[in-house]
Amino acid sequence: MGKIWKGPSNSLLGYAAVLAILVSGFLVYWPGINGPFVFDDLSNIVDNSYLKLSSLEIQSLANAAMSSESGPLKRPIPMVSFALNYYFSGNADNPFFFKLTNVLIHIINGLLVFGVFYLGTKRYEELHPSIPEADKRGSLILAMLAALLWTLHPIHLTSVLYIVQRMTSLSAMFVLAAILAYLYGRSFTILGHSTKGWTICFLGLVFFGVLGVYSKENAGLLPLYVVLIEFTLYRSVFPLKAWDSLGYRVKRMVLIALLLLTVSVIVYAIAVSLPGYTGRPFTFTERVLSQPRILLFYLRLIFFPQVDAFGIFHDDIELSSGLTNPWTTLPATLIVLSMLTLTPVLYRNHKPLFFAISWFFTSHLLESSFYPLEPVHEHRNYLAVIGPITAILYLSWLAVRLTNRRILWGIPIGFLALFIINTPLRAWHWSDLASLNDFEARNHPNSARSQSSLGSMLAKARKHEEAIQAFYRAAELRPHEVADLINIRIILAWQGKTPSEQLKQEIVHRARYGLLTPLTSQVLDYAVRCSVSDCTAIRNDLLVWLPIYIDRNSNRPRLAAHYQFLYARVLLLEGRKEDATKSLLQAIDKYPGHLHPYFLLADIYIKENAVTKAEGILERLQAANKGNLYPRDHEIELLSDKIRFIRAQSGR
Repeated sequence: MGKIWKGPSNSLLGYAAVLAILVSGFLVYWPGINGPFVFDDLSNIVDNSYLKLSSLEIQSLANAAMSSESGPLKRPIPMVSFALNYYFSGNADNPFFFKLTNVLIHIINGLLVFGVFYLGTKRYEELHPSIPEADKRGSLILAMLAALLWTLHPIHLTSVLYIVQRMTSLSAMFVLAAILAYLYGRSFTILGHSTKGWTICFLGLVFFGVLGVYSKENAGLLPLYVVLIEFTLYRSVFPLKAWDSLGYRVKRMVLIALLLLTVSVIVYAIAVSLPGYTGRPFTFTERVLSQPRILLFYLRLIFFPQVDAFGIFHDDIELSSGLTNPWTTLPATLIVLSMLTLTPVLYRNHKPLFFAISWFFTSHLLESSFYPLEPVHEHRNYLAVIGPITAILYLSWLAVRLTNRRILWGIPIGFLALFIINTPLRAWHWSDLASLNDFEARNHPNSARSQSSLGSMLAKARKHEEAIQAFYRAAELRPHEVADLINIRIILAWQGKTPSEQLKQEIVHRARYGLLTPLTSQVLDYAVRCSVSDCTAIRNDLLVWLPIYIDRNSNRPRLAAHYQFLYARVLLLEGRKEDATKSLLQAIDKYPGHLHPYFLLADIYIKENAVTKAEGILERLQAANKGNLYPRDHEIELLSDKIRFIRAQSGR
């Protein structure tokens, strides 16, 4: 191999590549850099009080880190980054610095892709000494093409301008950094510096792997990526070379053990995922059968990026209820199975294609398999796109070699031109909320979430009749969801209009028999806040709806306690203080870790001058706050000072 690669800075072409990635990355996303917070950004960032730091105290940062309910590990690294964005920008209502940070992370990832492709290409050249020297000198150009194709692909837009998806891009950044460190370390092992090389490999994988997992759990796929790289680039050296010296019986035992392990992991994954389908509008079977069609849909977006086919929501894609319903399910399944069957056949003579296909499917193992996540999201392709890009470049290179026509390098250049046009066009649609919602609703008319988002925007603009139409359309598209109809009731309350009996009955019916979704909880939260002044007419409805949700969540204490708290707030607004107190005590008994009821109950006792009772609630609150994932130390301190002051005043 000669000298170990010292970085692209050793070459003018390397500098040009880095500059091209930096400049083009900023330019294609700049049209959307001033766009608004959207969708899940609101609940995760704007409405998250733990991110609104007034100082950089360790406890405040720790609270911010654990303030997300996304994933089992809470994804603390992106949450801290959001808090730092808020602190240094000084205003969570200004998304510019949040989006700028996302673009910077994406560009860093583009540079990492450049480094990974460069080292990978150099290693591939070592394995194929027959490659002409002229082609070998093109490694930097090939790596630059790969990085630009990846960085500028329009499918990445939701991973960049959708702020909360920093969880995806940060996790990918650490995975790419780990792979780059691994390739660099392997360069030393090939030269005979095994101790140094394997140390770099191990430390890089562990350090960046841990950071990746604490950004998003997808980084757990890193060991599989490394295995794939080993089979593609290092099959002829240790450790895989040791396989050749093993006896037949040992090989068979190892393969059987791997097969049993794989089956066990799949069975365990299915068992863990099944309970999560309880609150979903789709079944386990529907999700699994739909994934082959969805994977091919992703490949269509990657290879044939059509602007109006993209979207933040794809709930308009029909799910498969059987192999023939819709009819495309069976052909899609056969195509995916054929691709997977073809992969080992390609291994001997076309390892880059083996790598490309394997990488794409490996990247989708978590989010496009058994787990009860939303069936379709574009950001799941953030790392997966590396596979198709590898295929484009390898097939172009192969075509040039076989035909001796360098003009065929125009194929990846053509893809690049297509991306350069489409990505800023998508970014422009994200430049303001009206443009985004209009684009989504127009191009995805059968998406309930797009129609609901349009309704919310129209409602805020006081275009009430248009908003009601959009919410009715959303309610029609998802009959399991009550939130759209509650939004209509809120708008009618704003207008001082009486709802029809049919609307009231349908809301109650869906409340009783519909799915229990996070969206329902969010809308009820807003309805209670709105009932304070803007839509007081909705209070009687809330006193009907909330007991239904308290009862339906009897086996989910935290949610039941929250609905009990909301119920108490409405009771207080109606002057039913005794009933409100009773409801708050029940909320505390159901789930002591939910802190909101303590504060409201203490406030009731303080207003009644029942200081002893307030002190009792304060003691219980302080106990519940210890070790709580969402502590409220500052608010508790203020409440304690208030009670001490009242006690001192009453003791005079």
